Amino acid sequence: MDAMTSLPADDVASPASAWDLVPATVLCAEEAAAPDAPGPRPPHEGVRGTIARHRLIGACAEGPRATQLMFLADAGGRLARAAEDGGVEPGCTLDELAADLSRATGQQLQPEHPSLRRVLLVRLDAPELPVLAALSGTGFTAVSRHGWSVVVFDDEVDFWAVRTGLAETAVVLSSDGATRSLEVLLAGEDPASVTDLEAADAVCVLEWGPEWHPAGGLAAGAEDTPAARFERELVQLCGSRTSELQLESVASVFDLDPAETNRLRNYVRGGSTDLVLESVLQLVGLPVLAAKIVEGRRTPAELEDAEHYEPTAVGPAVLRGMTIAPTGDGLFARYQRALVRRPELLLAIAGTETALGVGLAGAARRGGAGARVLGTLSAALLADAAAESAYYAALRSARRQRPGRTATPEPEEPVVPADAVVPAPVPSGSRARLRRFFGLG
Repeated sequence: MDAMTSLPADDVASPASAWDLVPATVLCAEEAAAPDAPGPRPPHEGVRGTIARHRLIGACAEGPRATQLMFLADAGGRLARAAEDGGVEPGCTLDELAADLSRATGQQLQPEHPSLRRVLLVRLDAPELPVLAALSGTGFTAVSRHGWSVVVFDDEVDFWAVRTGLAETAVVLSSDGATRSLEVLLAGEDPASVTDLEAADAVCVLEWGPEWHPAGGLAAGAEDTPAARFERELVQLCGSRTSELQLESVASVFDLDPAETNRLRNYVRGGSTDLVLESVLQLVGLPVLAAKIVEGRRTPAELEDAEHYEPTAVGPAVLRGMTIAPTGDGLFARYQRALVRRPELLLAIAGTETALGVGLAGAARRGGAGARVLGTLSAALLADAAAESAYYAALRSARRQRPGRTATPEPEEPVVPADAVVPAPVPSGSRARLRRFFGLG
């Protein structure tokens, strides 16, 4: 193959680079504890040997359960490797590398970490989620808290379809047990007024993870070659952590004061622990349930109020949303929540409107200067009463059809033998207090 010595001069982080980042993962055979000595933990010798045999330019990071790898590939999918003269040339494909690794060591090279979880925390309340599923054509499970919804998608394609087309403020959480990130999606708005970035949401991201090192594909003594310089750039790109600009951008989105911003800075500068995402969400005032789900400590199946949404037509989705109680704290949300939980209120409202409508109709029938106005008001009240009655019927039907909401069976009366002595009934708490107050026992 012809050496491609001109390509290492390209910035691998630039969108105009001739190379694309290609991640891969090798699961550890058994979970090993981190060594006490400082410094990098080398990847498995079989993985290192296979990478060295192909002379691949790559970076690696050792997590508690897997070795994460990052390579560079050209437009044809061939991975960058070191040429004989120290330049860069295309080598094998990722599939060929995986087959070679499997033959040599029996280990499986996977394109993505199998334990990677992603959760979308979107600023939509529960009644709006059926419409989101209808408009995006995706299926997901969600649970809502205080006007925000924690969304877990059925597959990866659905996640990216909603993430790229979402018009609402959202937060994306991801974790594979070692690498974690929190990304704020701003629907095209950039709070830091940064204009030299292609995507505004690229500014608002917090990241944690293990340290990245060269994957060992280059021969010893090749530190001054273009290939080695290219590998150092790749390691630097993979190992880049949250900058001060990104941290300040996140703080500005959630309107944090200086003391809270300093707490956020301490969380970001700390290690990648199981509780760091939960601590950040608690600091910015978002539901910490999202962090519990993305870390695997909770699952949507364990939550009684979790609902699954399938894509439907927009009309049925809107009707379904009207039968779901919101979780927000606003006045309208409280009003709708009261109607969903107590549909009988709708009958009372409809009855009142019907009585007023009939009365106004009678007054209009007698004629006079305001007869037309009274007739119009009467028709509006009667029409609204009919709508309230239909809404009541929809709420009752949804309550009966909603899965997992079965009526509690009445307890059976205990069988008492005929010769048994039946004790006197014990007075209730309030009744007992009244008896003691009047000196009756």
